[in-house]
Amino acid sequence: MIFEYNKEANIEIWNEIMGAKEMFGMKFPDTFSVTLKDEEQAKEMATKFATVWDRDEEMKEKISKIYGYKIPDEKLICYINTSKWSSVGPETRYISLSMLMPIEYAPPTIVHEFSHVAFYIKWGEFCRKIGYTENGVEELKEVLTVINNIEFKDLIDRGYKVHKELREIVKNMWLEGKNLKEIISDPKIIESVNSLDTIKKR
Repeated sequence: MIFEYNKEANIEIWNEIMGAKEMFGMKFPDTFSVTLKDEEQAKEMATKFATVWDRDEEMKEKISKIYGYKIPDEKLICYINTSKWSSVGPETRYISLSMLMPIEYAPPTIVHEFSHVAFYIKWGEFCRKIGYTENGVEELKEVLTVINNIEFKDLIDRGYKVHKELREIVKNMWLEGKNLKEIISDPKIIESVNSLDTIKKR
């Protein structure tokens, strides 16, 4: 995996952040600035994050097991951003980790964000076709990462408090042997996810 600071990607991530007024119980700023000191810190953290990650093949195999999509090598790019949030880049071209993240949180966050990449590519359009709203698709991607706690036994995906109850339901469905399509297609899951109201855009 490539770990580096990329100025253009940093601006893309900030633009996404500013476009999301509120999401999953968090409020986002409507302006940003980046100093030379910020950029140097981001470059330094790129080097540090790289030292705690050596799980490309394991991640690709386990995400493929969950989502039915194997992350291609050309997408194994992690740009470090100067905000306090981690995210998936536009068109799933890369993931981005916050330079303010403690180093020990990097491995589970990498898996978390690449889970979103697989979800968007494999299941995004399917979810829209079976009745998920646009906001519902965004909520669902966060709910589903609870499965990482089962398949990646040494990585903890904490999720957001607003999704706690649904994540527990999905975890139990997975443990019962349901596959992702069965979970996503469950009418109660669709209804519950769509009823969440945590996303407000500017």
